[in-house]
Amino acid sequence: MVTGRHEAPIQIIRDNPEVVAQLLRATCDVELSDDVTIRSTSEEFTQIAPTAYRADNVVELCEGGSSEPAVAVIAETQLAVDDDKRYSWPIYLAALHGKVRCPCYLIVICPRRAVAAWARKSIVIGHPGFNLVPLVIGPGTGPLVTSTTQAAQAPELAIVAALANVTPPDREALEITHAALATLENAGHKDATMYTDMVLAGLSKVPRRILEELVDTGTTEYQFKSDFALRNQAIGAARGEARGEARGEAKSVLKILAKRGLTVSDEVRERVLACEDEDRLDVWLMRAGTVESADGLFG
Repeated sequence: MVTGRHEAPIQIIRDNPEVVAQLLRATCDVELSDDVTIRSTSEEFTQIAPTAYRADNVVELCEGGSSEPAVAVIAETQLAVDDDKRYSWPIYLAALHGKVRCPCYLIVICPRRAVAAWARKSIVIGHPGFNLVPLVIGPGTGPLVTSTTQAAQAPELAIVAALANVTPPDREALEITHAALATLENAGHKDATMYTDMVLAGLSKVPRRILEELVDTGTTEYQFKSDFALRNQAIGAARGEARGEARGEAKSVLKILAKRGLTVSDEVRERVLACEDEDRLDVWLMRAGTVESADGLFG
């Protein structure tokens, strides 16, 4: 099942494909001009045979006002070891290279250390020199954002780094993440609430409480300035933990729907509150920020 934890980093890249350029610069010293146009494109690779392959996300980078890509990037999220990917990833990359005819890269976001170590292993195709080593973003990558100032300048990159567990979620790292989230919320970014919920959902209990405290009280440099739902959601989530993490997350789903002015029927409310599947709640939590009706949660 595709879960909220799987979709969160990819959703940020779909919404803000410039993050891919930042990741390339940070992880493999790819040189890109300042005059670059970045766009998300089709994620499907179809062979002449009827088998279709679909990557999580594909981004093209065009330089100098050209409509033709100078660089193309496949971005994937991988939560568990899946040896089938060692056969499909080379197909993704070769098919994309054949389509766009420019340098192509594979970025794999792996929040779990063991999965990141597995994904970094070279994929040996057999043909001399034709091996693929994915560019892995996860534990062991090294810090991508090292200060709150940098996080405020590149907030989406900081959030992706947090979701990928690039560094342990200690207080210093969480202050960096908080600076990114506060920057987006204070700028009125349309998905600021959803990004905050994505990060909170991916944290264990102790780091989550630290981030909730930061969202509520702020730091000397960065504070959530508006009274929008984020602060109340964080407090509500913290109280919800005392009654069970699943129920707290279910209440956050309902709060987002209500804040958006959507009608929530008794049937929808009961179904959400009765759910104890955290992965399913993660999906509903993200959908709550974009669905046109409360019933759309379950689509």
